[in-house]
Amino acid sequence: MKLTRRILLTGAAAAVTTAVAASLPFSESTAQQSGFQPMKVRSKEINRFKFSGTRAEQYGPLMFLGGLELSSSNGRFGGYSGLLTLNNGSDIIAVSDRGHWLRGELSQSSRGKPHKLLGAETATLLDSKGRKLKRTYRADTEGLSIGGSANAPRIFVSHEGKGGIMTYPLNLKTGEERAKHLLIPKEIRGLAKNKSLESVAVAPPNSPLSGAIITIAERGKSLKHNRPAWIIGGPRPGKFWIGKQGNYDVTDAAFLPNGDLLILERLFNLSEGLGMRLRQLDGSNLRPDHLHTGKTLLTADFSYQIDNMEALSVHMNAFGETVLSLMSDDNRSFLQRTLLLRFILTDNEPFREPFVRAPKEAKIVPAPKPKPR
Repeated sequence: MKLTRRILLTGAAAAVTTAVAASLPFSESTAQQSGFQPMKVRSKEINRFKFSGTRAEQYGPLMFLGGLELSSSNGRFGGYSGLLTLNNGSDIIAVSDRGHWLRGELSQSSRGKPHKLLGAETATLLDSKGRKLKRTYRADTEGLSIGGSANAPRIFVSHEGKGGIMTYPLNLKTGEERAKHLLIPKEIRGLAKNKSLESVAVAPPNSPLSGAIITIAERGKSLKHNRPAWIIGGPRPGKFWIGKQGNYDVTDAAFLPNGDLLILERLFNLSEGLGMRLRQLDGSNLRPDHLHTGKTLLTADFSYQIDNMEALSVHMNAFGETVLSLMSDDNRSFLQRTLLLRFILTDNEPFREPFVRAPKEAKIVPAPKPKPR
């Protein structure tokens, strides 16, 4: 989702910000290049999650490891909405909402505290015909997950626009790999273009839904409605719901090693300000017609080092600890930041909640087709 202005940005200043963000440098030579190209990225360490906090911080079941504020003058940088962490967290792959890959290596501590992003590269995502996504309605790529077979793992990418899921080889050798487009429920295509599939998570082998795809819409019919989610494939496909709690939108999801599903949510409005929340859902009970409430692990507002938090990834570090990585979408605005934050989940017990049948929700009506002029 586009979050185009900070809380105090109004009126003419907002128009200036939008114009500046839209005019970031993107040369013709850069636009014509294909495959991965080097990109210089600056890294600034973040040692405190709360601005007034100390270095050793515990927030409920989460311990803050550290973070980075990333910046670059490259026109392709920014807008990151999906994230993967690989090789004990030392390698990252991210995707922007303009259809660009970012990959690089993190200099980090043994537990995963990030120090610097090295060897950053960027490339344009391609569709099944080798075309750049920026020319199609699939360019608003939002979520990443890993699935497929152990011998041929693939990256699953969700996108807004008409809503959909694509896959690419996990081993992105050149950045010119073409997408495979997956079949999805027709109902998803009726979601609002900028409130569609923000997240995708492939169920791990130890899950009751092993191999199934979980995808969640950013918002329901309105802020007052529960958030719709779909199970695609697996033993029990169908639609379930995530209970509305406040005015938060779902921006990403990832499975924990214990099989539970973690969701990242973002709050933004003029009366409440900017916020983020992490909720843990019962992974053993993901099934159609279920209304999930979950357990809140973390809530943060502007007194913490957050921005427009949209990306979430989970990995195990060298000590077998569960590490959560969160990334923000700066919307290419000089008033926002690209942050990479890391936490260790110190409570790894699965969360269990009783089955609650979802109430009947208003049917999502497909958006009308524009009339020809």
